[in-house]
Amino acid sequence: MKKKVFHIVSNKEWGGGEQYVYDLSRRQQADGIDVSIFCKPINGIISKYQEAGIQVYPLKLGGILDFKSACMMAAIIKKADSCIIHAHNFKDAFTACFARKLSGMKQIRVVMCRHLTRKGKNTIPYKWLYRQIDCLCFDSEISKLIFLSTNPTIDHRLLCIVHTSIVVPNQIETASLRSEFNIPANCVLALYHGRLDSEKGLDVLVKAVELIKDKQFRLILIGNGSDEYTAHLHQIIEKEGLQHHIFLAGFRHPVMPYVAAADFGVLASTVSEGCPLSPQEYMSQGHPVVATNNGGQREYINDDKNGLLVPPNDAKALAHAMGQLIDDPDLRLRLGKQAKEDFEDHMTYEHFYALISKIYEN
Repeated sequence: MKKKVFHIVSNKEWGGGEQYVYDLSRRQQADGIDVSIFCKPINGIISKYQEAGIQVYPLKLGGILDFKSACMMAAIIKKADSCIIHAHNFKDAFTACFARKLSGMKQIRVVMCRHLTRKGKNTIPYKWLYRQIDCLCFDSEISKLIFLSTNPTIDHRLLCIVHTSIVVPNQIETASLRSEFNIPANCVLALYHGRLDSEKGLDVLVKAVELIKDKQFRLILIGNGSDEYTAHLHQIIEKEGLQHHIFLAGFRHPVMPYVAAADFGVLASTVSEGCPLSPQEYMSQGHPVVATNNGGQREYINDDKNGLLVPPNDAKALAHAMGQLIDDPDLRLRLGKQAKEDFEDHMTYEHFYALISKIYEN
């Protein structure tokens, strides 16, 4: 019998979680798996999945008190007989477990992937939920440790870790960032890409650039943020006189051509992220990354082996690490070469897919 998987995604706009499910669904389809998606009735999300030939069931997905969505889901999964429901947050895991109960189909397996670094809850509803799910998969060791720090009453045998990965296109045409921003050939090109937000450490990054502005380099920031925070970035860049050192390039898609054009990448997050993907994108292209050591990135970036790690909120340490890569092309080459080898050895999407597929088994 053909394996059937239902994914649940309940965000109101397309983001990293939706892309995660999109990539996984496409790979599962290629593996002969019948994939469907439950999501909110938002055209911008539904259309992207439907364009990939994925069956979509629009539901309200309002969480623990939304019994209507659970009833509608139960009717759909009951027709599938044996299947897997893959939730990507606890709110949707409640809906999945309610739906299984209502369907009367005990053979249905409910698994959940945890993409956040947050403490586990110990309320009565969550204690019930922990007894219902069949597997809880974390995207990093740090995500698991933070979740367990509150001693949630869950069977530890249900827990596993699978680092998220990225889909790398077979062919990447390098973007012409240097000509677009008039960057001389003798200037090293550093790149940040992601959300423009204070928790990404961009204020610290601007301070770091100010400390090494005498060096031959340029920094480009790719991504969108709130109007307020974007205006704030422009203001501090102008205040520090860094208009010729830092450029805001806005949102770019696809991003890999711009990653390929960089000499190294930067991730200065001040908060713990489970498994940030931007460092992996640089590694896949043979570029080293300067990253903070407070999240899941420290589980695949080894300091002075395939990248450089610095403490969060430390502009001096960040500036020193960036300065090392700017001044030493041999260091960039050595770290970048090892980064690419490590990515291809145990960090590719196929490696991730082989591991994530195991959580579907009993």
